[in-house]
Amino acid sequence: MHLPSATSFLALAIPTLASASSTIDRRTICLLKPKVAGYPVSILGVCLEDKQADFIVEKFRSILTNPDRKAAKKTAEELIADVYVEESDSINILAGYTLGGPSFTSKKNFVDGVAGAPAIPSMKTLEVFHSCNKISWRWNVEGLARNIYPVKGINTFLVDACTGQIKATYIEFSSIAWGVDIGWTCAPPAAGSGSQ
Repeated sequence: MHLPSATSFLALAIPTLASASSTIDRRTICLLKPKVAGYPVSILGVCLEDKQADFIVEKFRSILTNPDRKAAKKTAEELIADVYVEESDSINILAGYTLGGPSFTSKKNFVDGVAGAPAIPSMKTLEVFHSCNKISWRWNVEGLARNIYPVKGINTFLVDACTGQIKATYIEFSSIAWGVDIGWTCAPPAAGSGSQ
């Protein structure tokens, strides 16, 4: 039996694929894209499924909590898309950045900043909910530095549901509690001076 060479096979296949390309749907294109290692594949479509949203959240959580910061950096390099941006006034106020501006402006900026920071000792997922390409993740941190207050927050991720990569993160959390836990001094307003 004579088998065609790879070159002759491609010469025959390319015109067929080209004519069929107009019929290739988004689901097929999605299945062909490279994925984050271990990302659950969906044959149902291009929208996130629960198992995929949970996977992405757990990977992101591990970047923040893994005491092995080299492993955390490797995970971040894979999970974070090349076009990444992060916005958070909670981070900006703690870091001394301009409020309303980006906290991280690129994948490299995020990876270097987060992987270079100490691991968060305990971060518990409270809730994960998602749409087709967005995930909201509610979380709680206890035991941060001086451990005076627990810190609750929420991240909203814009993701590529096909690859499992995060393209953008919008995050807010109780930055005053975080600041006090890491050594800031904050005095609450006098009793009765605020509205209820």
